[in-house]
Amino acid sequence: MLFVTVKENFYLPGLICFLALLGTYKKRGLAFLIAAAIAIGLADAIGHNILKEGIQRIRPCHVLPPDIIGAVSCSNSFSFPSNHAVNSFAAATLLSLCFRNTTLLVFALALIVCYARVYLKVHYPSDVFGGMIFGSAMGYLGYRIYGRILKYIKP
Repeated sequence: MLFVTVKENFYLPGLICFLALLGTYKKRGLAFLIAAAIAIGLADAIGHNILKEGIQRIRPCHVLPPDIIGAVSCSNSFSFPSNHAVNSFAAATLLSLCFRNTTLLVFALALIVCYARVYLKVHYPSDVFGGMIFGSAMGYLGYRIYGRILKYIKP
């Protein structure tokens, strides 16, 4: 479960997907990548800087006894919403709307990331659920941006 929550583990697969999108879909892939950067960047910034700081919910790993938590390190940031859930669902929603044949895979991966956050006791289930809803909304916003970009670049 730790593997799916460490962002560094996804740099190489992300780079491969980035290059595959550009190589396969050309302008449409570029439009997707621009929309994804905007949607996920906004989702991450709003989730961390506005929602977490505004709500200030303490993480479960700060209130549970150390013997229950285990080896996972507990972040000093607040808990709601889970930015892992926000970002993974923003990406999954946008990918599934732009490339319909990816829906099952991307949402399965996003759900695994979300489950891992609760499993590792760094988020409450409601943190993850709130992140899923907000992330999905931001993914849809990204899809709308993607449509606007496509009008200008005419693939």
